[in-house]
Amino acid sequence: MVFVESIGEIMKINIKTFNDWAISDKDLDMQRGHEDPVDFMLNLISKKTNIFEKDFSFLDIGCGNGWVVRKISKLQKCILAEGVDGAPEMINKARKHDTDNNYYIEDIESWVPNKKYDIIFSMEVFYYFKEPQKIINNLIEYLNEDGILIIGIDHYAENIPSLNWDKEYNISTNTLSIQDWKRLLIDAKLVDITKVQYGASKDWQGTLILLGNKKT
Repeated sequence: MVFVESIGEIMKINIKTFNDWAISDKDLDMQRGHEDPVDFMLNLISKKTNIFEKDFSFLDIGCGNGWVVRKISKLQKCILAEGVDGAPEMINKARKHDTDNNYYIEDIESWVPNKKYDIIFSMEVFYYFKEPQKIINNLIEYLNEDGILIIGIDHYAENIPSLNWDKEYNISTNTLSIQDWKRLLIDAKLVDITKVQYGASKDWQGTLILLGNKKT
C-alpha cells in the first residue's frame, strides 16, 4: 500500500496516474479490457429490472474517456447520459469524442449532482475511495425511486492477483472483501441486491458485480 497522509493525497496519486494513462492512450486498453464485464452488467440490468424498457437517465461514476456513456446514450429509451471523473485528461478525451452528452470534472468524494438518475453505474472505481460507504450513501440520494446502483470491481480481497496493483500501477486502493462490498449496499438501504463474479478463471476471481435497488 502506498503511504499517504490524507484522503486528498490518495486522490492526487490516483488522478495523476489516470491523467498519465489518458495522455498515453492507456485508457483505450482499459476500455477493451472492460467491455465484456460492462456488457454483462448491462445485460444484468435488463434481466433484473425493466429500466431499459422505459425512458431512463444514466450516470457513470468514474467515466474515464466516456465510452460507457456513449454506449448507453445510443439506447432507444435513454433520455440522459452523463459521466463524472476526477481526472481532467480523461474528461478532456470524453468531451473531445462526444459533444452530445455531459461530462463533469469533479472530486467524486465530495461531488453533489444537480439532478436524479434512474441508473448510477460504475466500473472499476469504488476501490479507489477511502470512504466508499459515504459516497454510496450520498449517491443513493440522487437515485430516482426504483432506480438502481450497479458497480463492477476487480480489486477485492479474494481476488489475489489484484492485490499488488498499488505498486504495479502507482495507485492507492482500498481493499475490501466481497462481503464488505455487499454490506455497503445493504447499509445504504438498497434492496434486492444481486452479487455476481463475472469472468473467473484459475486464480482470477472475476469482476465482482453488485446491483441494488432503491425502494421506499
